[in-house]
Amino acid sequence: MTLRLTHRRAGLTLCLLLTLAVAPCARAATLQQAGELLQSGQFAQADRAIAQVLAVQPDSAAAHYLDARLLAAEGKWPLAEKELERARRIDPALPFAPAAQVQALTDDILRHRWKNPPGLAGYGQAALAVLFLGVSAYLVWGVLRGRRHTSRS
Repeated sequence: MTLRLTHRRAGLTLCLLLTLAVAPCARAATLQQAGELLQSGQFAQADRAIAQVLAVQPDSAAAHYLDARLLAAEGKWPLAEKELERARRIDPALPFAPAAQVQALTDDILRHRWKNPPGLAGYGQAALAVLFLGVSAYLVWGVLRGRRHTSRS
């Protein structure tokens, strides 16, 4: 009986050790898979893979950096900037990414920040709406004014 318990414990211990040894590899493979999906232009699948990695490793600078690259590729520049900042807060050196790639991403984000500053986002639409309301009010006023003049005559 003691021999059976010892074997069971050894088996359980071995299973536990294998699970702990394989878990980081599975996460790394998921991050690698997300990178491959991003590289091949499969953005929806890459987004899901990155979300899974971030759910398990919320403090992974590599996952946040990959998310910044994905968001930039999708043209979501303000979100890409936030993710890149988050990755740099976790690991300022970003040693897992080529320096030229990090610099290119940073330059792209800055270039797009100046094209569409966050404080002025939607300003053009608001100005157009105000112009539309002004022209509409002027036309209504003109029609009503014209009716007054024709009713007096």
